[in-house]
Amino acid sequence: MSLADKIRIASARTTGFLTAPVTILLALVYIVVVLSILITDQLSTVPSPSILKSIYGNLNVTEAFQDLHILAARPHPYHSHANDVVREYLLQRINDIRLQSGLRDEFIIDDDISTNGSWTSSFGSSNFGTYFEGNNILVKIRGAAEPSNPPLPAVLFSAHFDCVSTAAGATDDGIGIATLLQLIQYFSTHPPHRTVLFNINNGEEDGLNGAHILLEHPWIQNTSHPEYTNLYGSSFLNLEGAGSGGRPLMFRATDLGPVKSWRNVDTPHANIISAEAFNLGLIRSSTDYSVYTSQFAVPSPLDSTKFAPLRGLDFAFYRGRSKYHTKYDAIPYTDGGDKALWAMLNPASTAAIALANDPDASPDVTEKAVFFELFNSVFILFRLTDFLTFNITALIVGPIVLILLAVSESALARSRAVKRQRATFSPSVVRPTELETESSASQMLSPGGTIVEESPSEHEEAHTPQNENESTWIKVKRRFGASSRVLWKHGRFWIALSTTIGAQIALVLGFINLNPFVVYGFPSVPILSSGTLSILVLALVLSPPLINKNPQILILSRAPTTTNVPAWASFRTLLIHAYIFSWLLVLLSTVSIMQFGLGGILYMASAYNGLTWFAAVVCGVAGCFGVAETAELKVVEVSRDDVTGQEDETAEVNERTPLVGRKHLRIVKNQSKAGTDSFENPHPYVLWILVLLIYVPIPLILVSHMAIFLIPSVNQTMIDGSPAVTVYAVISLLSLIASLPTIPFLGARRVHRYLFWMLGIVWVACTALAWIPWSGTWSGGVEGFEGGLFPFSEDAPLKVFFQQKVELTPSANGIDSATGRIVTTLTGAAPFVHDLILPSIPSYRHSLASGRPGGCSDNDVDERKTGLAKCSWETHNSSIAFFDGLSMVPVASEVIVAHANTNRTMWDWASSTNQWFEAHAASMTFSGNSGARFFITGNNNRACRLYFDHAVEKFHVRTINSTQSDVQVDDDEASWGVQRGFESNHYDMLRLWTRTWGMSFVVDVQWSNKSESSFSEMDPTGAAHQNAFSAYTETTAHTGRVACEWAEYESGMVGMGLSTSPAPSPSEERISGGKIPAFEEVLNYLPKWATVSKLTDGLVEVEEKFVL
Repeated sequence: MSLADKIRIASARTTGFLTAPVTILLALVYIVVVLSILITDQLSTVPSPSILKSIYGNLNVTEAFQDLHILAARPHPYHSHANDVVREYLLQRINDIRLQSGLRDEFIIDDDISTNGSWTSSFGSSNFGTYFEGNNILVKIRGAAEPSNPPLPAVLFSAHFDCVSTAAGATDDGIGIATLLQLIQYFSTHPPHRTVLFNINNGEEDGLNGAHILLEHPWIQNTSHPEYTNLYGSSFLNLEGAGSGGRPLMFRATDLGPVKSWRNVDTPHANIISAEAFNLGLIRSSTDYSVYTSQFAVPSPLDSTKFAPLRGLDFAFYRGRSKYHTKYDAIPYTDGGDKALWAMLNPASTAAIALANDPDASPDVTEKAVFFELFNSVFILFRLTDFLTFNITALIVGPIVLILLAVSESALARSRAVKRQRATFSPSVVRPTELETESSASQMLSPGGTIVEESPSEHEEAHTPQNENESTWIKVKRRFGASSRVLWKHGRFWIALSTTIGAQIALVLGFINLNPFVVYGFPSVPILSSGTLSILVLALVLSPPLINKNPQILILSRAPTTTNVPAWASFRTLLIHAYIFSWLLVLLSTVSIMQFGLGGILYMASAYNGLTWFAAVVCGVAGCFGVAETAELKVVEVSRDDVTGQEDETAEVNERTPLVGRKHLRIVKNQSKAGTDSFENPHPYVLWILVLLIYVPIPLILVSHMAIFLIPSVNQTMIDGSPAVTVYAVISLLSLIASLPTIPFLGARRVHRYLFWMLGIVWVACTALAWIPWSGTWSGGVEGFEGGLFPFSEDAPLKVFFQQKVELTPSANGIDSATGRIVTTLTGAAPFVHDLILPSIPSYRHSLASGRPGGCSDNDVDERKTGLAKCSWETHNSSIAFFDGLSMVPVASEVIVAHANTNRTMWDWASSTNQWFEAHAASMTFSGNSGARFFITGNNNRACRLYFDHAVEKFHVRTINSTQSDVQVDDDEASWGVQRGFESNHYDMLRLWTRTWGMSFVVDVQWSNKSESSFSEMDPTGAAHQNAFSAYTETTAHTGRVACEWAEYESGMVGMGLSTSPAPSPSEERISGGKIPAFEEVLNYLPKWATVSKLTDGLVEVEEKFVL
């Protein structure tokens, strides 16, 4: 063999469409794409001060980080004294910025302590009414644009400075507030074209109250106000945090206009799929974005009866949700530290500058957008209408082009055969020793053949001469064999796809039933398990193994019915069926756009369709020029002994070779269908490589960008109530999408056996780690846990939700102090909370030892926390002798505030004497409608609630000084209204918030007619109250509960000095802070792999039943 022949053979083996080259190139593409995504998905380094000054308008990251340290020094929920401290600091910082800027009339600050409002919040079938007294800080910097009528819409920037009671609020939302302070400083020295308005709001954590109250502000609602700010059709940027640092994501946008501001961001991190996952409920959370985009958000400056939503963006941290709303939302635990701060400040400032200096006044243009990023540097943006146009074009033009191309290719092939006017070439025989052992059927690029082992019955059947006397059974069998080969040829794509989907469903069910939380701490385990399973199943179905006992002829080929199909023809057949599948997906995408506006979630389908179409066109054009023409095959039979004995290649095997033994080999030879000698055909080595490099990497890049944000967004949401099936379905779907481009290659040239076994080992290892119980420190196992890898750790702690409830019961004579029952509740994943956490809590063990029942139940769990259970135990009961639980009694204040003297005979109901709150109520009539008036005064408190066993129809709330006792009845119908767009005709609960300590809530409610007619009989559970207040109840009883909330505890107030220098109340009394011993106990005794968050507004709720 000459050197040229050796080089030619080596080149063919290296670049030919063979198993090894195809497998290696596919593996390299996957590795390179995944590594490039992971490498670029990193936080950027904070620029030097000189670069910040010269390029970024003198943004000061060091100063912002110092602000963050003060903002996130300790928990500061709305109803805490620490919240007042943070607010005072912000006012001081903003005033300092104003003084340094030298601006006066253009820089306006509103310390809003006068705007109040009411609205409705819905959760499932329940409607909650809210009364809120706002204390937002509004900052307005006037734009430099010429005055116009109507004025150019302003731009709104929003973040909240409150946090939950169980976290210091570093990422939620301290970084957002620090970013707004830098933006205020920037615009104070760089006047914007448009007016910019900053809503540094309070009360977001307890129902988006700060955003709601902004819409009630006179600057927004009163078009005749001197400081009226036109937000009609304007844009906004909302900064949020729902994780613990990392790269923040621009995850929602109303339309194309605001998204354009993201095009110049240095490190864009955005994807439309996150918005649609949010809208579909895959991610359970709420931000101020939903308030600003309500249909009646702001009035028109030209017509105050016309309203419109704001248009804007939601930009938030999202990774590390296990630390969200816990003690780990603090600066030491923030992923990236000042880099995370810069990751929000840099994109926010770029977008803010673009929005504030946009000269286009087009409030009516609300085109939806499709957007996503590539490699943390490229931002892709286009209109949803353009996307729809592309889809419709692809649905119509794509199939037509392919059909025309197929007809042209066939006609040209026949034309070439006629011109040559010669029969098919005499093929050479490829011996078994020349074949690669894992080769499947016939060759695509060379004129050789493939060896397939067959049994004597198959041989005889294949060569039995047909005659008129053959049995009907033989005819049926022959026809069935031919039909089955055709069906398999065109059906194996769909069989492989269906089998893979079925395997993924089985895998999801396995994870859900055996170790559903493993994805919480080890997301790579289900990702690898799901990804490898897709490739393995596709490879097995498309090319099932056929094992030959002879080690010299070990052939792993596809099914016998496909052994006579050339590889290139097999590739093109699978490609056509992949195109049909993608066409159906594009059809689904088009329907979803036109019917539901959900275009972004299926943009991957359009990309896949376009690439599949392009690959099919490339192959068709190549076929038109005679490249890799489809070949017919002839079968030449040889005995096994003859084949294995011809190592020296001296003997030629032909049709006359005798058959020896019971087993036979068929040597399959290529013959050109177009009549062209295969040696004259161009060998398209570059063609398959070109197709692979276009067809595989681009979909993989797109789906990898989806996975890089979607999986971290959902993998730790199960503890918030998201179903486990949602999390694993997302992973399985992404794995399936990532494997789809490999189908034509796996079907034509199987996965190399070495890689196949490696993938199999990875799948077995990952699945076994997750499903099989392990012991030992390496597995992170915890005593009492029976399962695979223990899913929780200090880096990914299990989140449990705490609440302590004090249930007051009036004394027998209704005068003495109340008796109380105190119950502590931890809500979370029942097996872990009940078996592994509760036994470590001393008060729980003490309660059980005292004979008090304790346990877990999912009967009374918030419907938003599906799959979780409430685990409760009694920590105090004053009605039980010798029950020592006094150490767990919460303390509202060390000083009992003197309230107004209450004449109990004046009221239909009055609360018992207790240290937490005072309340009384009386039945009243409002404009002919029956109702009631409640007075509620909490001790060291700014938040109370009213629960109604039967919903009320209307409510009206105001606050008075606690020393007042007489309030005039307000019959004005307008005073009973709530915020436009957030109305309801029934309320099961009222949430009451006051900005001032020591105030009393006056709540008027109107019973609904339905309630009065439906509840004429007394609820049996109210018998004790009927005995106590029988003088005040009539035939119709209205029952419910009065409650107040507390969120302050000693360890959370470190540095506040409330015991020695507390914040003054309006009456100049000095009130010490509260204590919640039960919460402190949980903090101290939780395992290191668990952490605690709040269940609802207050860590402690004290309630007493009322009957009217």
